[in-house]
Amino acid sequence: MAVRSGVALERVLADVVAAAHLVYLAFIPLGGFLAWRWSRLVWVHLAAVGIGLMSVTVGFDCPLTTWEVALRRRGGGTAYRGGFVDHYLAGRLYPRGYDIALQFVMAACVAVAYAHLLVQHHRYPTASSG
Repeated sequence: MAVRSGVALERVLADVVAAAHLVYLAFIPLGGFLAWRWSRLVWVHLAAVGIGLMSVTVGFDCPLTTWEVALRRRGGGTAYRGGFVDHYLAGRLYPRGYDIALQFVMAACVAVAYAHLLVQHHRYPTASSG
């Protein structure tokens, strides 16, 4: 029985990691807009964008993908090849082959959000920046 509960736990954990990964990917284009309301998110969002940018440009494997795949394997499931986006999103959320277009849209969202933040900051400077 202990083996089965361990397998079930690893499958659930793999699903939790996949859900967290999806939230992280949504945070990249949306986090800058959230920072309009919660300014403390700026640094967290910039770190998330930086990691995402490095993943796309340098091509390193995302640790969340590695962790999820390992949990799926240990849980007796089928591990997928390739990246999280290729496995879960391409062909479902957007057509296959449009990765660069999606990356452009995400970058445009980040740029618009931070352009707004900069304009607001210059229009209404905080007491510490004055």
